[in-house]
Amino acid sequence: MDHSCGSRAEMLAEVSAAASFVSRLLRSRGFLSEKQLQVFRDCLQQALSEHYQHHWFPDRPQKGSGYRCIRINHEMDPLIGKAACRIGLTSSQLFSLLPRELTLWVDPYEVSYRIGEDGSICVLYEAEPPAPAPSPFDQTLSCKNRFMMGGRTSPPKNYLMTVSS
Repeated sequence: MDHSCGSRAEMLAEVSAAASFVSRLLRSRGFLSEKQLQVFRDCLQQALSEHYQHHWFPDRPQKGSGYRCIRINHEMDPLIGKAACRIGLTSSQLFSLLPRELTLWVDPYEVSYRIGEDGSICVLYEAEPPAPAPSPFDQTLSCKNRFMMGGRTSPPKNYLMTVSS
């Protein structure tokens, strides 16, 4: 099994969902132009991709989850702060536009968030992990599984065996 890190292309949907979510939070205040929001989203998406590049394990989605957690709680997450700086937002402006407490988890196949320490966890993006490629050694097992799960095309046949003396 390959335990290597994922490529940026593999995490595109998840990173895009996270960056779009934070952009929507900023948009809801009506303070920023669409152009500023677009630049912010693009910068945040690029920053997240670079940051997660060696911490993305599609075969073990929970590995590195803490590293990929975006957090605002009395301090601004540095990746969000960096993207906001690119559009001229000060730290105090950013704090006034975003929730005081926000946790965003960006994992392979799922992006979720929580606003407040006791808020509900909501899923932003969810995808089904690809099924592992079958191994040639699993063929008998898969045949057995198909048989046990009713994959037969004809009813079972009963044979009467007689023993002659």
